[in-house]
Amino acid sequence: MALYGEIPRGLEQLIVNVLTNDTPGSNVLVPGSRGLDWNIESDSDELEGDNSVIAVARNPKSLSGSIEIGRIGLTPLAAMIGGTVASTGTTPSVILSLEESGSSASSYFQAVGNTKSADTGTSGYRATLLKLLVTSGPNESLTVNEWNTPTLDFTGVARGGILLKRQGFETYVALA
Repeated sequence: MALYGEIPRGLEQLIVNVLTNDTPGSNVLVPGSRGLDWNIESDSDELEGDNSVIAVARNPKSLSGSIEIGRIGLTPLAAMIGGTVASTGTTPSVILSLEESGSSASSYFQAVGNTKSADTGTSGYRATLLKLLVTSGPNESLTVNEWNTPTLDFTGVARGGILLKRQGFETYVALA
């Protein structure tokens, strides 16, 4: 079996989809995406007796990570944290707004990271994180001589028993 997407580099595209009853909505491109990081972890419990380990039980896996963006697109932020982008005024004085709610309402979303791979000239790699909830952020900083690159931390929940899906493509396919 040929293998593709074995040497992914960078992040070409990131899209998010609002989940409604675990069904992804339309694709929302995250412009200027800088990073999609995730970790899968699992704790285990050990039963000890007679000065030795008798048994080990692995607990269910968990997923956590972060997204860093280089352009503050209010529509993708709304897809990740909840809310609606409002527009007021007329050109050349249009104002787009996204209000950050103080409530703890849950807004689940799916994230898909897509990139090219160096294993062949045209292959690609894609990771789909199926159900995420922002647990911290967006963290921003307006600092002299520094770019504001918001970061959001998330926790993943299994959807249909699956945390994420990895795919290797013989030919890189851009996300629509």
